[in-house]
Amino acid sequence: MEKVQKNKETIVKFLHQTVKNKEMVRSYLKGETSLDVVTKKGIKFAKPL
Repeated sequence: MEKVQKNKETIVKFLHQTVKNKEMVRSYLKGETSLDVVTKKGIKFAKPL
């Protein structure tokens, strides 16, 4: 039972971070934040082909 609880906590933590990153990228695309702020948060963009 403890393992299930720890896994659940890990998944919730991961989802929270994902939503936070998604909001940060949206604000960058709208021009509200700079690329430096986004990269400081650890978000990396894919290089175009």
